[in-house]
Amino acid sequence: MKISIITVTYNSGKTLRDTLNSIISQTYKNIEHIIVDGGSTDETKTILKRYPNSKKKIYTKSNSGIYEAINYGIKKAKGNFITILNSDDFYQSENTIANVVKKIKKNKSIKIFVGDVAYFEESDYYNVKRFYNVGNFSPWQMKFGLMPPHPGSFIKKEIYQKNGLYKEYFKIAADFEFFLKNIYINMTKYKSLEETIVRMRLGGISSKNIFSYIVSTKEIWQSFKINKLSTNLISLILRFPWKINQLFFLNKKKINKNFNLFKVYFDKNQLFINNFNMIDDFKKIPFKKNFILSAMNLAFLGYFGAGKVYPHKNLYHWVDGVWAQKYINLKKKPGRDLIRQLVIPKNIKNILVIGNISTISKKYLKNKYDLNIIHKSLPYAPIKTLIKTKIKIPKNTLTLITLPTPKQEQLAYNISNKKKNYQIICIGASLSIASGEETEVPKILKNYEFIWRLRSDTLRRIIRLLETIYYYVKGSIYLRKYINTSFRIID
Repeated sequence: MKISIITVTYNSGKTLRDTLNSIISQTYKNIEHIIVDGGSTDETKTILKRYPNSKKKIYTKSNSGIYEAINYGIKKAKGNFITILNSDDFYQSENTIANVVKKIKKNKSIKIFVGDVAYFEESDYYNVKRFYNVGNFSPWQMKFGLMPPHPGSFIKKEIYQKNGLYKEYFKIAADFEFFLKNIYINMTKYKSLEETIVRMRLGGISSKNIFSYIVSTKEIWQSFKINKLSTNLISLILRFPWKINQLFFLNKKKINKNFNLFKVYFDKNQLFINNFNMIDDFKKIPFKKNFILSAMNLAFLGYFGAGKVYPHKNLYHWVDGVWAQKYINLKKKPGRDLIRQLVIPKNIKNILVIGNISTISKKYLKNKYDLNIIHKSLPYAPIKTLIKTKIKIPKNTLTLITLPTPKQEQLAYNISNKKKNYQIICIGASLSIASGEETEVPKILKNYEFIWRLRSDTLRRIIRLLETIYYYVKGSIYLRKYINTSFRIID
């Protein structure tokens, strides 16, 4: 069964990567992605050219309205079912389309499937502000201007061929007219998918402001009129109170339970909105699954601003610097405390140290954890050289990387792309301090460890510090990257 996904774009460069990442992350592969661009003048077209989807079909239809562009995409679609994914929305998980196809195959007589939609804040994927549960919808509610969520719908192509497309002269509510005609008048069979399908950013065209509300109300009224149905204008105007439950009666924890960020990032260094998972307790390190754990400090923030490190679905952080505390309300915990407080599960049999490790530090790990210690040394070289190094990771192994940021994170990303199972801690120089090999930072400088470390290898460290500050200032002031970044404390 082929699924056709239609995305309409127009100057969508700020959010489009999320949409594309979501589609190429899908485990179900019999998908064609039809993109209709309205003549974008920003980076949208450049992003689409880099989009590595062999089943993408890109069309340009300048100065077209949104529904005209959608109709154009429907006419080009070859799929059995068609769905619309806006250029600032994305799917709940990489298994969304696969789950939908299973339900379609089990319900062959159903022509329209509709799923739940979660609305989130611009800079935080997890901060759900509104939730549309389609299970609460009944066709009679359309008389009051209510309808199932269009972004969560999958519609058999024959419905469009038989009953017509969207009214192109509508600006906002052509989807309402479509559902009114098919579900209410023609009584086309529909079924709730009983799961969240799409995550949408708040502030879409239909809910942008009071003007949008007025336009949508007018078009809903026209929908009844052209279909020769009567309605009460007051009922349509007062439809908003019906949506109150979407704003207040929602279980964020339940909605986020099956939410997964993208499995694939095709444009890693140019993500617009970024979300980082934070832990406030070393006991919460997720040893039951794959993870990369890294310190969130000035170095990471700086190189993130430079695009040298980026979010990863299995990347976690702890706060290890005063700069990070500016964005995250968590106490600073130095990396040496992580090593000293770390509780390693019994299934771990080996510790692999990638990078430098002295005899003292190696002996410290052996005595503390009573595990097999494996060392893989690396040359002093650019990351492009380091990632070519063959690294063998035995089963049931915890990997510690002792390189500086960003090399340790970049190497961890590379390992995660090659290995099925991995548990990695980017520990940097903290192992040397924990083992007593390097003198511990005085308490008076606990928040400014970088000053203490300047006492050795001074020139290199000063250059690195200046570079980090430059990247941080550029990312903060010029690129405004941290404004569009959220730091989520995991339970």
